Amino acid sequence: MNQIVSARGLQRSFGKKAVLSGVDFELAPGGIHGLLGRNGVGKSTLLSIIAGQLKPSGGEIAVFGDAPFDNAAAMDRTALTGVDVAYPTSWKLRDILAAASMRYPNWDRTLADELLADFTLGEAASATYGNLSRGQRAMTGIVVGLASGAELTLLDEPYVGLDTHNTQVFYRHLLNLGDSGRTIIMATHHIEDAAKILDTAIILGRDGRIARHINAEDADSFLVASGTGELDGALAFRRSDAGTHALIPASLESGLGAGTRVRPAGLDDVIEAYLEVS
Repeated sequence: MNQIVSARGLQRSFGKKAVLSGVDFELAPGGIHGLLGRNGVGKSTLLSIIAGQLKPSGGEIAVFGDAPFDNAAAMDRTALTGVDVAYPTSWKLRDILAAASMRYPNWDRTLADELLADFTLGEAASATYGNLSRGQRAMTGIVVGLASGAELTLLDEPYVGLDTHNTQVFYRHLLNLGDSGRTIIMATHHIEDAAKILDTAIILGRDGRIARHINAEDADSFLVASGTGELDGALAFRRSDAGTHALIPASLESGLGAGTRVRPAGLDDVIEAYLEVS
C-alpha cells in the first residue's frame, strides 16, 4: 500500500455551514505528522472523518485503502484520542484502560504503565472520568492513544490542560514512537515544540482546503531575514518596534541589502509563515 490516508475533494458541512471544502492530501505509512490551522478551520472534523466516526458530505477519503466510515476493519487499526474525545463519565480510569486493552489488538501494557508512572496518573486509577481534571483527562487520552499500538494514531490537541512537565513527558514518549512504523497525525497549536519532531506538517486553511503540506526538510530552503524594511519575495512578514522579520527563499540571500541579518529557518518558522497567509 502506497498511502495510508488519501483524500480527494473531501467535503463536510454541518447544516448550511461548510467546514471542509475540498481537502486533498496523501500520507504514506509511518512518521509523525502535524495537522495545523487556525481555530475553527475543521481539524477535529478531519480527524473524525479519518477515524471513521464522521461521514463526509462529499469527495473521497480512503484509509488503509477503504472508505473508513463505520468500517470495522479500518477502525480496528485506528485510534482517535484527545481531551475532548470523551469516555463515559461514570467509568473509572482503570476501567477505561482495561477497555482500551481489549479494544486494540496491539495494546502495549508496558508503555501504558510507563506513561501512568511518568504522569503520576496511577494514583487516580480509582477515580471516575467525570471527576478527573482537564489535565488528567488529557493524560488519559495520551495513554490510550500511544499505548494503543494502532497503526494509525490520531491525536486531537492531546496536550490541552497539561503543565510544562507533563507536556514534555508527552513529547518524549511521542518522539520514541517516531521509528515504530506507526503513522501518527497530531492536531496541535504547539508549533515550536511540535516542529522538533514532525516529519511533515499539514496546514488546513480558512477556506477548508489544505493550504500546504510541508516536509521537515523544506525548511532548509528558507532563511529568516531581519531588517528595517520590506523584503521583495518574502513569504510572510512580522513587524515590531525592533524591525521587520521575514521568511524568504534562501535563493534571495545574495540580493539582500546591507544591514539585513539572516539565520537558517526552522520548520516552526515555515509553519508560522504559512499559517499567516493561509
